[in-house]
Amino acid sequence: MSKVTRRKLLKAGAVAGAAAASSAFAQEFFSKPSSVLGPARGNRVVIIGGGWGGVSTARHLRRKNPNIEVVLIEKNPAFMSCPMSNLYLGGVKDLDFIVFDYANVARAGVTIINERAIEVNRAGRYVRTTSGLVFYNYLVVSPGIDYMYEAIQGYEEVKQFLPVGFKPWEHIALKRQLDNFEGGDLVLAIPKPPYRCPPGPYERAAMLAYYLKTNQIKGKVIVLDANPGPISKGPGFTAAYNDLYKDYIQYIPQAEVTAIDYARKEVKTPLGEFKFDLANIIPPMKAGEIVRTAGLGDRWANVRLPSFLSERDDRVYIIGDVIGNVPYPKSGQVAYNDGKIIAEHIAQRIAGKRLDEIANPLPDNICYSFVSNEESIWVSHKHNWDEAARQIRQQATVDNNRSKPNGALALEWARGLWSDMFGPDA
Repeated sequence: MSKVTRRKLLKAGAVAGAAAASSAFAQEFFSKPSSVLGPARGNRVVIIGGGWGGVSTARHLRRKNPNIEVVLIEKNPAFMSCPMSNLYLGGVKDLDFIVFDYANVARAGVTIINERAIEVNRAGRYVRTTSGLVFYNYLVVSPGIDYMYEAIQGYEEVKQFLPVGFKPWEHIALKRQLDNFEGGDLVLAIPKPPYRCPPGPYERAAMLAYYLKTNQIKGKVIVLDANPGPISKGPGFTAAYNDLYKDYIQYIPQAEVTAIDYARKEVKTPLGEFKFDLANIIPPMKAGEIVRTAGLGDRWANVRLPSFLSERDDRVYIIGDVIGNVPYPKSGQVAYNDGKIIAEHIAQRIAGKRLDEIANPLPDNICYSFVSNEESIWVSHKHNWDEAARQIRQQATVDNNRSKPNGALALEWARGLWSDMFGPDA
């Protein structure tokens, strides 16, 4: 049994406090059962998913036109940011740094339904939730990702013991495991793309090593990467591993995890078996299940380029990580920018413009990755539509030189977007 420290008690209190605050918010702001939201009057936009893309769409729609009825369906009572969550796992930031309630979203006139969306009937233009029907004129689908546990033999049966931490709120269980980790081999497995946040697993490796080093835990992060090398910001991550954590990280490329034997605490790869004392196995990913039940796609959902309209329904917009046929990174920044673009597009349609009269700007991206408690590296992407080739062109800029100024910019970036999403309107 691990020793109960004051630090652990404080963190447990932070989790309990977040839960209590969420409950109080729910009683004040969440709508009545969704069965009351009958046929729409012509300007109702329903959004599935209260993450980066969904909240951005909701806030910008209300700012564009306060007469637009915006309904946000979200199963969780509060928002937890996956971007910046590795700082929480590494012990640099507390949980409340990345958790926000939806109070100001509701105050901005967004109807929030704290339920799970379980069906989309596109012919009838309604969403079925756990307690009723929500009719729409336009639908924005932003459910985030699900895991393909079936891609790794033995994972499905033991997933409750192996929190992934690439969907909101899973990080709490993973952090609890880290806080109880007394040493040994910590295996971190990275899948082949596409997956949410391409540099995220490599940042996590650095922050887990930082955690071990800072807390003087005799252990090592064994990074089993299915890829031939880091797929984003490779030189920056490699330099950090070698310079800062040479005794705490072992990076092994082309080591895709194909099976888990949890009883033996062992994973299988083409390079052999690896034992673990603690494991964070990131499986391949796919779009949230509602994409498939709605008939909008299979693993991912395609859009009608260069817009965000579903290829299968021009009343439905696809947003963020679930899009399949674009080169955009599956990042919080892209989802946020998608929301701004979609809000403008819908507002113009409601104002009477035809689809061929509405511009289709493309989202830019910037992604910061911490490699220590204060130092960060970054990559940015510009996207342009090539009409002649009918495809999206991407141009990347990267700064692989870790620095404290980059770390300060990363925190400023996060706080700025969170303020726009969850702060009060002026």
